[in-house]
Amino acid sequence: MTGASMSNLARVSTAVVLITAAMFPAVLYGARKNFVYTNNNNYFAANTVSAYLVKANGGVEELKGSPFSTGGEGNGGNGYIPAVRIGVCQKFLFASNDYSGNISGFAINPLTGHLKVVPGSPFTIDGTDSDGIPLAITTDCKYVFAGDLNSNLIFAFHVSANGKLVPVKGSPFSVPDQPGVLKLSPHDRFLAVTFNNLQAVGMYSVGSQGALTAVAGSPFSASPDSEGLGATDINCGIRFLYLPESVDKIDVFSIASNGALTLTSGSPFISPSRNNVAVLSPNSRFLFTSNEAAGVNSFRVLSGGNIENVPGSPFDAGLSSSGGVSINNAGTLLFVSDFGGISTQFSVMKVGLKGLLTLAPGSPTSTGQDGGMFSLAAYPAKTCAVQ
Repeated sequence: MTGASMSNLARVSTAVVLITAAMFPAVLYGARKNFVYTNNNNYFAANTVSAYLVKANGGVEELKGSPFSTGGEGNGGNGYIPAVRIGVCQKFLFASNDYSGNISGFAINPLTGHLKVVPGSPFTIDGTDSDGIPLAITTDCKYVFAGDLNSNLIFAFHVSANGKLVPVKGSPFSVPDQPGVLKLSPHDRFLAVTFNNLQAVGMYSVGSQGALTAVAGSPFSASPDSEGLGATDINCGIRFLYLPESVDKIDVFSIASNGALTLTSGSPFISPSRNNVAVLSPNSRFLFTSNEAAGVNSFRVLSGGNIENVPGSPFDAGLSSSGGVSINNAGTLLFVSDFGGISTQFSVMKVGLKGLLTLAPGSPTSTGQDGGMFSLAAYPAKTCAVQ
């Protein structure tokens, strides 16, 4: 074979490799592993985060070295149940410590799932013996927002390259009521905040430097006779916000281009049981809510954003008091925490094509920790499917 022929063959081989890598990256580099992390909220003691490898069938295996110490203290099963206390982004994991009033940061090894404490962790919020420190983390790992259920404040932090949290200019930001739950919209344009005393949802635009500005008309009232506002979610098109409530109903809001909220026609929608934490599937076709009992409510999202119950809902998660909910990026596995057991535990549920839920092998799983596990987080974090 001539030198020219060999050169042409090399170019063709290189092109084939590049095309294969672009179309099927798992073939060359191996499928990306999936993990789930729990904020154990240890009972008035040193808090921990447990880490698990998630298998294809939904089974889990605890990582060597888990649980990882947060350097803060939990408050057991005390506080506001829906306040989401753990979150992940591309590089980092952040978990709040209710009793010590601070946030712990970890760098995530994406290959092994192991956690390494970031410099300066934990980071002080405000006071101690908190009823909960709800968190929201931008998808690009640039900012962390934290509420304090003991005050009318939201703290905003810039995430340094090494994971250290640095307060943004103007932080903390005053809000009209104690912030129950924080939720960022896709692409991090808006921050939604539930206010239980006001029975309303505040909407804030997120500035280029992390500053928060209330949108016109905020906060926006929930439907009449609302009670116990849960953790919200926002669809991928930033068109609808879903607000679960503990009185067996769910409010659906339309979101205007400026972030203003309006209840949709037909809202509120009746739920088959109580609701705590809501999560949408990555394609926004299904909505799931923990029901503060043994299971999870499942809803189909209709074309206009409204919802209807999936037949058979609620589905049994094998828990005593379901609280935190997270979903994997493929939308095939739902993770549900139990805050009411003697030792913290969680279940993995398989998501069927029609929104049907079934327990994965080995669920529920006990972390062996003593606390009230209000929250857990799947990694990689859910991202929005193309609309």
